[in-house]
Amino acid sequence: MENSNEQSQGQTIKCPKCKEDIQLGAKKCKHCGADLRNWFVKHKIMTAILIIIGIGIIGSAMGGNETKNTSDNSSTANNSQEAKKEESKKEVAVVAPIKITAVDLAKAYEENEVKADKDYKDKKVEVTGKIKDIGVILDQTYVVLSSGKDFSMTDIQCFFDDKAQIDKVSELKKDATITVQGVVDGKSLNVGVKKCELR
Repeated sequence: MENSNEQSQGQTIKCPKCKEDIQLGAKKCKHCGADLRNWFVKHKIMTAILIIIGIGIIGSAMGGNETKNTSDNSSTANNSQEAKKEESKKEVAVVAPIKITAVDLAKAYEENEVKADKDYKDKKVEVTGKIKDIGVILDQTYVVLSSGKDFSMTDIQCFFDDKAQIDKVSELKKDATITVQGVVDGKSLNVGVKKCELR
């Protein structure tokens, strides 16, 4: 043990300030009086303050995330409620289609296409009219309802996708009066009505 202590006492290092030899483990330089302890040991109060600040930052960051998650959940719930309201409005629109004759719908588009789009486009309608034509174009089955004018450029063209509905269309005849329910698609040459069903 004595030999070990003697070896430890015999070891020297250079002072970082004055570069003189000093004993290993010395707290002060015997030549220049420099404090050789590390920063944390020399500044115990500052070290304690920094630890407290660090703990506070970590705590607030974790608390902030919880608040954000609560806020996000609240926002998601609000968005979900808004979506349900919108779906409810759409269901009401589906339940109560606009009832109109083919003559009146064609007339509305001939007089003012912009206003007619505003009133009818993407809305469910129930159109009653006389069959002017029955056919297939680009694999789509359609029935054209007359606008009531012999040389009109605008009629009501109803498109059918459902096989059961297409089977019913195959039994129709020109000049028969029918009622069709579907969604107005706007005007191209004729006023298109898609997703149609016979009533």
